[in-house]
Amino acid sequence: MIRVRFAPSPTGYLHVGGARTALFNWLYARHNDGTFILRIEDTDRERSTDASIDEILNSMRWLGLDWDEYHRQTDRTEDHLKAAQDLMDRGLAYESEGAWWFRVPTEGSTIVQDELLGDVEYANDHLKDFVIRRSDGSFIYHFVVVVDDADMGVTHVIRGDDHLNNTPKHILLFEALERPVPKFVHLPMILGEDRTRLSKRHGDTATLEYRDRGFLPEAMVNFLARLGWSHGDDEVFSRDDLVQLFSLEEINKSGAVFEDTKLHWLNQQHMKRADLDRLLDLIKPLVLDLGRVSDEMWGQAGNDRLKRGVHLLRDRCKTLRDLAVAMELLFPVPLNPVDDILVQSEQVPLLLAVAEALEETTPVDPGELENVIREVLACQGAKLKDVALVSRLAVTGRRAGPGLFDVFALIGAELVSKRLRVTAEGVAE
Repeated sequence: MIRVRFAPSPTGYLHVGGARTALFNWLYARHNDGTFILRIEDTDRERSTDASIDEILNSMRWLGLDWDEYHRQTDRTEDHLKAAQDLMDRGLAYESEGAWWFRVPTEGSTIVQDELLGDVEYANDHLKDFVIRRSDGSFIYHFVVVVDDADMGVTHVIRGDDHLNNTPKHILLFEALERPVPKFVHLPMILGEDRTRLSKRHGDTATLEYRDRGFLPEAMVNFLARLGWSHGDDEVFSRDDLVQLFSLEEINKSGAVFEDTKLHWLNQQHMKRADLDRLLDLIKPLVLDLGRVSDEMWGQAGNDRLKRGVHLLRDRCKTLRDLAVAMELLFPVPLNPVDDILVQSEQVPLLLAVAEALEETTPVDPGELENVIREVLACQGAKLKDVALVSRLAVTGRRAGPGLFDVFALIGAELVSKRLRVTAEGVAE
């Protein structure tokens, strides 16, 4: 049975690279009906914090990466001591200046049989004896990670290739402990768009920051999966798609580039597919946080109208925060225009005529609105094209968007009329 683990150190947040490693392990386990282990490697007592553990767990939950087993390394100190003592008893480790050292063979070589990179050979005489237990009694990462993997029956170690040079030590320890050596998969590093190693300036930040910026978890999972894995030319995958399709054979050997524009595009695609009620629940607090729409105003708008708003406006939004800003159009709050509204003097009477007509008839659907507006303009000897752009800017603050009459109907004739008047009278003054 496939058994894999994700073993983060709780010394900070779960960053993008770690989240990608967690996802690949989770996908491999779920694809093969295996076991996904979450193991917190908290033996660095000075740097490990409970706050970091909470951050990691919340990040995993947000991404939907559920675990089958959960362990904390500090709970296994007795097991680590037992394994270290076994090496000491068999002469495979020795004490020097209070620390316990693993005795590396001086002859031959150690071969890392990597499922992705192939065989990588290390001459043993280039390796040095290394500490497994410090003089203060605490254990070194390279030792406890092997003991834990062995005791937990881990079959595949899937991790970043920055660990590759540590792997010969780990293999020697597995062999010294007389435990099966797992298969290794070292994932290529994630690169920034300048092809250097991903860092904070490229977007390698806390995973939960992407939640706060308005990204859907399924979009983030899709994006992380595509950082080093591909399936033909497909780009958009659901979580179920990824579980069904994922394989080690389709992991790329070269570094994947973190493209912020691709993440935004994927989020937009998943927003178009998302359940409307769910989107509504997600954006409500974001709209209220903008501070211009109250909870009472939200409730008065009515669920059906709000859902129509989400359905109509989401296609042009790349994040939930974009959608929250767009949804303010439905409420009687001042607009924050994206573009300046330049109204020509000859357009002022046309805008006022349309506003007056909408106040008198208050049409409710797009077809009625269109008929009223076109008739009013015709009576003024004008056509829709004469005021279409300035009307859109006046009512929505944007040059582009959904169909003009669709968005006017959503906003409502009364509010459309008010915004047209504000624009026209502002020019007239």
